[in-house]
Amino acid sequence: MNDNTYAGSSLVTTWIQAAATTILTGDHKSCTWTPDINLIEKTAGAATHKSFIPNVKSGVVTFNANMQGGTNSGGTATYSTISRGNIGTLIIQPEGTASGKPKITIPAISQGAAYSWPYNDVVEVTANFQQNGAESEGTS
Repeated sequence: MNDNTYAGSSLVTTWIQAAATTILTGDHKSCTWTPDINLIEKTAGAATHKSFIPNVKSGVVTFNANMQGGTNSGGTATYSTISRGNIGTLIIQPEGTASGKPKITIPAISQGAAYSWPYNDVVEVTANFQQNGAESEGTS
């Protein structure tokens, strides 16, 4: 039996922008890319079902991680690079950085970091990135 599944712990997500290149993964909980496309409705006349023309493509990446503080790597300084409005490139490598593994490169605009400070629990940070151009899919 061929099992082509892999663990999300292999993920490497890199945010490249003018101030710094930041490896976001390490204490990550999830990373989700949701590609989207606008559809133009072309239904006319006596049609009984709607039909569409594919149009402009877009997408959103949502990244969630445990927040590390103090002098630990991945702390507040790291997440300052994802401030609202920062423009850069996300590189998502779902199976890690080994040669031949999938690599998705997405130009994006950071929509900023949202923090959750629950009482007596792990602090989390979530960031959304709006796709800002065509993605490219290839390998490492």
